[in-house]
Amino acid sequence: MDTIMELQGRKTRGPVDMQVHDGLRENGSPASETIDTRVASKGIGQLFRPESVAVVGVSQKGGFAAEILANVKKWGFAGPLVAVNPRYTEIDGVPCFPTLAAIPHPVGLAIIAVPSSAIPAVLEDCETAGVRAIQIISSGYAEQAGEGLAKQRWLAEWAQRTGVPVVGPNCFGLMNAANQLIAVPLDFHSMKVGGVSAILQSGTLVYCLIVQLLSRGIGVGRVVTVGNEACLDVADFIDFFVDDDETRVIACYCEQIKRPSEFIRACERAAEKGKPIVMVKVGRSESGRMAALAHTGSLVGSDIAVDAALKKLGVVRADTVDDLIEATAALSSKKRPRGRRVAVACYSGTMVSMLSDFAESCGIEFPPPPSPVKARLEAVLPEFGNVSNPLDLTAQASYDTRIMEESLEALATSGAYDVIVWCQSYPTCIDMSSVLGRALTRAAAAAPDVIFSVVSLAGGHFHPNPDPKHPMIEPKVEIDGLPFLEGMAPGLKALSALIGYAEFLRERSPSKLLSRQWGARSGCYKAAVRIIREARSEILTEREGKSLLALYGIPVAREALAVRADDLARIAQDLTFPVAMKIESPDIVHKTDVGGVVLDVSSPAQAASAFNQIMSSVRTRRPEAQISGVLVQEMAKPGPEVILGVTFDQQFGPVVAFGLGGIWVEVLNDVRVLLPPFDANDVKSAIGQLRAANVLRGARGGAKIDLDMLADCIVKFGTLCTDLADEICEIDINPIILASDGTGLTAVDCLIRKKSFRAV
Repeated sequence: MDTIMELQGRKTRGPVDMQVHDGLRENGSPASETIDTRVASKGIGQLFRPESVAVVGVSQKGGFAAEILANVKKWGFAGPLVAVNPRYTEIDGVPCFPTLAAIPHPVGLAIIAVPSSAIPAVLEDCETAGVRAIQIISSGYAEQAGEGLAKQRWLAEWAQRTGVPVVGPNCFGLMNAANQLIAVPLDFHSMKVGGVSAILQSGTLVYCLIVQLLSRGIGVGRVVTVGNEACLDVADFIDFFVDDDETRVIACYCEQIKRPSEFIRACERAAEKGKPIVMVKVGRSESGRMAALAHTGSLVGSDIAVDAALKKLGVVRADTVDDLIEATAALSSKKRPRGRRVAVACYSGTMVSMLSDFAESCGIEFPPPPSPVKARLEAVLPEFGNVSNPLDLTAQASYDTRIMEESLEALATSGAYDVIVWCQSYPTCIDMSSVLGRALTRAAAAAPDVIFSVVSLAGGHFHPNPDPKHPMIEPKVEIDGLPFLEGMAPGLKALSALIGYAEFLRERSPSKLLSRQWGARSGCYKAAVRIIREARSEILTEREGKSLLALYGIPVAREALAVRADDLARIAQDLTFPVAMKIESPDIVHKTDVGGVVLDVSSPAQAASAFNQIMSSVRTRRPEAQISGVLVQEMAKPGPEVILGVTFDQQFGPVVAFGLGGIWVEVLNDVRVLLPPFDANDVKSAIGQLRAANVLRGARGGAKIDLDMLADCIVKFGTLCTDLADEICEIDINPIILASDGTGLTAVDCLIRKKSFRAV
């Protein structure tokens, strides 16, 4: 079996911290990340709701600390605000003290911006003063490696010992619009309280995200920049925002997932409460991939595992900041679509063409109007209009109230659509007293279960009042709580995210939670471990591997081992010709490379000849190899070939992948990925997403495959993978042959490598 695989790292029964070597984890991240910070995470609320704020390291010369102090003062934080610097008694009208301990009132939040070398003394001052929460703006930690790693580990240990929640270091500040705590070094033109909270590993994203939201009238709640995450990380803040009643949607920019198990549980809690998470997770590049042994790994990189995990957790993954903004805006709405059917209305044939071309790539469906709806629309549209979906109402509708109102109401009340979209040219308000505004209001009232959305074809600058000759009387930037979306691509992706999240909530099952894969093992577990541990080599022989598959109910070909040519007569009585014959050796993975495979052997005489041919070829090409004999195997019924395999991601566990096998594996690179636990319906849905799905469905008179049996096989394989995550590095079943007559399937060849070699 010719295979190329990559390893995804070692995996234990749960996504736990990696081993530490010389101050670094195996992935090169700081060893300080292994510190348990759960004690400090309990006080996260104090970061956002402190009774007072002290900015440490502020100077009259300016800088980040001075900007933060000025913003906290400007926006009117209600509690006492002080500066800490022994050189001054006041800064910009704010009292300044030499130390935190000298402040005459309790300090709820200390924002520290001093050189990293001075941090230990400041933290000692914090402990003396009883400071309840800390954010460290200062750099000079793990991001610089070397001595910075030791500094960061010391900081994490200090937070664990004291129980004080510490954010950072190397971060940009935090904010809480509800109590006017705007503690970031950049100012805003306006501020609106709302349901969007954000967790960002980048200061730049504060401005990118928050300014854009505020400029469109979308309110924000709490924002935190986590920097190096020495003490508190993304998982801690997701968990906090899940319980924050004022947060409706959580926006994230994430560079790493430090504690996978806590991240998984926090995201599952968010899903349980119906609180969406939208995330930009960087790291899609190929540079993180490693060469290895079998096909599956070369097809499934580590970022694909991340992508699959986020999808299973219900986290909406955004590729760009624009996508993050629009998806966050869409999901800030409290309403959820009933289904995926979308109707679009607009004034422009150009919009119709562009939207039609682009929608499918975003997962958006535009079902044509049913006959009754089409008749109703034809009765009201101008004779030069064309009834379709998307629907061009023509420019006449902007003046004719009847066209606008009848058309929108016909779409909304038809029962044929779950989402009605009005597409406008560019980002602007809609005057709800206008023809369009009144029509949208009327249609929304007539169909309260339908989601109404406004999407602009272009993105960019928001124009609050584009026509100075006709000032808006009742301008609005949202419809029924759903903000207007900007740009065709980000807007449609955001609608798809809204639809997909509603679908995720409907289909979510406690039995398929990602965290469940580290629960109880199946009844096959003990026997499976025995097979693996009795294997004498790191790589199981094909016969050992198939015995493992058979244990879990995965069909394998009948076979027997011939140690000598004389064994063939006995074996021929038990097996049905034709047969395949393969060398069995723990030292030979690529059997065809050494002449170790002969197919379609049709008689005992041919079998004897093939035995001698195989043994001679292998001994010539690999004289050092330990040879157990020749495996004689009944040929499977012909049909399409599928590859099924697993890699074990160090963060998220087994990553099961499948697709067309044989020569098509690398030609098409067409695989789908699932993370256990999953069921047959999940598998069938994934099969339908393959580009080659029609091949498996018997396109154009082709093979009629038993897809139910294939789905059942993959579900059983998922159970095997979760059972044996501590024992196995990789599995590659290539091929599984699906009988063209629909009578089942057969696992023909497999490669299984143990996690650690135990000589016996």
